[in-house]
Amino acid sequence: MRAFLIALAAVFFCACSSGSPDAGLMLSLDDVLARPPAWESPGPVKVWTAERASDLGVYYVLSGKELVGPTRQAKAALRIVLLKGRAELRVGDVVKVSGSGAYAVAPPGEVWSLKRLGPEPLLFSLLVSPDEVSPSELLRPISPVPSS
Repeated sequence: MRAFLIALAAVFFCACSSGSPDAGLMLSLDDVLARPPAWESPGPVKVWTAERASDLGVYYVLSGKELVGPTRQAKAALRIVLLKGRAELRVGDVVKVSGSGAYAVAPPGEVWSLKRLGPEPLLFSLLVSPDEVSPSELLRPISPVPSS
């Protein structure tokens, strides 16, 4: 199972961009991370866009924050692949401690979060379908419900 997840993550380590159906460009994870991030926030959190189309967005996120989320995407299904670091991964009511190679699916509207375990920053990819929001919206924590 672990070999399958690592192979699956490897498929998403590259992004294809083409000017014609026959021409393509393969980018390694290092190539993507060598570019300036598409979005940064304090913490630090950096987001790179590897691919963006209406039906699928592929993003890489490097987070030094202790907690990413909890966040929820009303219209998008998310696939989360943990590439580096150790985290407590929560999707809905399911919580698992995971290392690199972990893969999770958060259906549309489901709450998810990653809590960093240890000093190493988390590096993970987000596959978003459909891709209708900006990277900053993808990672914006759910606002607390005001108490009356």
